[in-house]
Amino acid sequence: MAKGAKKQSKTAYFRIDNEANNVHRVDPQYGILVVLLVLAAGSVSNYFLKNLPDALTVNDLERYPNTFIAERAWNNLKSFTDLGPRVAGTKANDELAVDIFKRETETIQATKHKNQEVITENQIVTGVFNFTFYSTSMTSVYRNVQNVVVKLVGESDDALLLNCHFDSVPGSPGASDDVASCAVMLEILRVMSRSPERNRHSIIFLFNGAEETLLQASHGFITQHPWAKYIKAFINLESAGSGGKEVLFQSGPNRVWMVDVYAKTVRYPFAQAMAEELFKTGLIPSDTDFRIFRDYGEIPGMDLAHFLNGYRYHTKYDSLEYLSLSVLQHTGDNALALTRGMANSEHLSAVEDEQGSSAVFFDFMGVIFVNYSSNLAMFINTSVAILSVLIPYLSLSRATDNRESSSIWREAFYEFLAILIGTVLSVSTVTLLARQMEAMNTLMTWYSNRWLIINLYCAPVLVVHCLTQMFFNSYFEKSKTSLTTGMITQAKLIGVNIFWSIASLSLTVAGYRCAYIFMILQLCSLLSTVANWLLAAQRTVRKWILIHLLFQFVVIVWSSFYYIVFVNLFVPITGRSGRVVNPDFIIGAVVGLCVVQTCSYLLPLITLVRKPSRLTAAFSALFLLTIPIVCFTSIGFPYRDSTSTEPSTQRHIVTHTLRAFHDEIGLLKHTDNGFLFETMDVNGGRTLKQYIASDDSFSPIEEMKSCKTELFCAIPFDAMWRQMHFDHFWQSAKTAPAVHNMFTLAYEGKEKLSDHVWRINFKAEGNLQSAIYVGPKPGVELVAWSLQDVVAPPVTFNDQEGYFVYITHGLANPKPWNVTMDFKIEDPKHDGLLVELGVVTKFWEYHEMHNDEFKQLLEKFPPWTNVVPSVAVVNMFAL
Repeated sequence: MAKGAKKQSKTAYFRIDNEANNVHRVDPQYGILVVLLVLAAGSVSNYFLKNLPDALTVNDLERYPNTFIAERAWNNLKSFTDLGPRVAGTKANDELAVDIFKRETETIQATKHKNQEVITENQIVTGVFNFTFYSTSMTSVYRNVQNVVVKLVGESDDALLLNCHFDSVPGSPGASDDVASCAVMLEILRVMSRSPERNRHSIIFLFNGAEETLLQASHGFITQHPWAKYIKAFINLESAGSGGKEVLFQSGPNRVWMVDVYAKTVRYPFAQAMAEELFKTGLIPSDTDFRIFRDYGEIPGMDLAHFLNGYRYHTKYDSLEYLSLSVLQHTGDNALALTRGMANSEHLSAVEDEQGSSAVFFDFMGVIFVNYSSNLAMFINTSVAILSVLIPYLSLSRATDNRESSSIWREAFYEFLAILIGTVLSVSTVTLLARQMEAMNTLMTWYSNRWLIINLYCAPVLVVHCLTQMFFNSYFEKSKTSLTTGMITQAKLIGVNIFWSIASLSLTVAGYRCAYIFMILQLCSLLSTVANWLLAAQRTVRKWILIHLLFQFVVIVWSSFYYIVFVNLFVPITGRSGRVVNPDFIIGAVVGLCVVQTCSYLLPLITLVRKPSRLTAAFSALFLLTIPIVCFTSIGFPYRDSTSTEPSTQRHIVTHTLRAFHDEIGLLKHTDNGFLFETMDVNGGRTLKQYIASDDSFSPIEEMKSCKTELFCAIPFDAMWRQMHFDHFWQSAKTAPAVHNMFTLAYEGKEKLSDHVWRINFKAEGNLQSAIYVGPKPGVELVAWSLQDVVAPPVTFNDQEGYFVYITHGLANPKPWNVTMDFKIEDPKHDGLLVELGVVTKFWEYHEMHNDEFKQLLEKFPPWTNVVPSVAVVNMFAL
């Protein structure tokens, strides 16, 4: 070398990405193989989600005398569903169903072991409480509703409570929701009563007869039954679907020992802390007795519910035809084991001393169950978040002799941006698609064919992410680096870990336990890095990819499980969520988040693909070919009738209504008749206009004349929160319904309590489901009433503020009851009207009141609808 010549670098710099013969590059077809890998992992998740155990029959009783026998529970279930719908206050619910319980408990009493003591009570209870749902407040009154209560006496008076409800919504046999749970509890009682050894603690079996009427019977039990004071914990069995596995979706609050018992005893674990946090968001339009026991009894517990096949929830299809013995076996095995475990746990008696942090819990495919405290979760999440970034960096840095640290961090940062921007753009994309589907009147095309979601939303989301990756690979490509294409890709995976570390730590700091979902992604990536490091595979051509994909298969199985759960949960929910949110946006947003969770560690592999545009073209073609299919063929029609193996109906409530308007002295001014239509999804209004009426007599309730003059439009509301979320339409009727009775609120005069307070006295009479609207006039305030010690907050509807009282009657009581209301006036010289009143009587399951006009109207509905008919009388007064 000549003196003064510049010393050449020992490092050879080259643009390896531009080499046509780059050994790290693969053909686009390999991208399809990765897609097939995702689909295969999804199939595994779907199998484990829906796999149920073989059911035991009475022939197995001799071999398994202390085991749950599904066939015996099935026989009880059939007895209940043969009664048809069991609405609180009807003969089917309050007489016939109660008789079945009495018969079965008498049999259990006769066949129990001599060492066991079984006590049965029939509670008839009356009460009142404030109830708020979806930010809508009401006063919930119940009179003579029933509970069948059975106590299996233990060595201690301290007790575990098991709860189910045997009433159903109108028009539904209520097989899964919820007499299947009651049948399970009867079999648990039968099995445990035959054991020669008493349990450490007593077990109280509550079969409650008024849950669908806003959780009333459970309130009556926990606030008034003498056994309630001994209850230390509870297990609530519920359903928001029709079959499948029951998921543990609420626990505690703050009782880790309960989840420990679940982990040690339950044979088929299916539990997610994520489900509890999701339920608390209010995205699921349901509630359970868990709320009553927790809030009014201050008792910790566990909430388990079925959620698959939510299309049949609260419809005529929630019947035996769509259930199986295996469903009962799965629930029975788990519930029996959990009951034994909790009833014999030393923690039950010391439950007041067991408060602590909440538990993080989850299962993997029903095979592995993991639980730990939220305090430990913070340590785990933080450690994995740091190590998942640090270890891959150290591994890759060592593989480059510590000369390419800046290049590694640069590629990691670019990939972090690519994932972040891709996620934002994908959510924006599905939002635009949802709006376009709405503009084209093609919402919910995926409702019956859930596979269309992959074509309509997964495909464009993947296109957006792929294009984002391609843009970053091209725009931020650096030529001066000694990193091979494979090593660049590994550096990009660090960026993915940074993305999930931020998400995981943010949720952890905010106190959300669901951060474990992202922690598992990082953990699998970390283990993959460690394996590559130990095998010195960072510089290899294919070996590191194989190791990466092996660990990613676990990630995809884990993530696709949540996709399948969310789709099975939210798709049916959109059929009863009303008009609040565009359903396509809900599903699109869920899909967008699930796709990035499932594929985030696969997206950087696009760097290794030759001509990746072919891959994006394939996804784009899938989407574009699907659009005309869903818009112009029957495949995209949302609903299916009973000819389908999975009926997925459009829901309607139709009420034939008689309205009577009275003057200030109570004399009748005039009456009218009409049909109130309550549609439960966004397509309902279009269905009514197409099949029921297309003329001007059919209109939204907001356009009714009575909305300008009457409190709450003088519409027969029975649950005010629904009126806030669903579309309602009105059509005049020629004839009045054939009512033969009603609930009355007779005016008995008023008295002056002070210069500013007047009391109005009423006499209430009748034993039908009813409601009262109370609308104080301007300058007047409702300050007290005899219903309860406090007045619930008012609600606002049609720009009118008033109070809503929801009343359920169980067993008939001929005695009237007095009601008083105290009104405070601003001006002591006020001599005008004090209040507007609406008194609504609702007749569910009174089919003899359906006249010919109503029957002809109901026959107009197409077979793919689920119509719940009712009759109502509305009386409007001003006092």
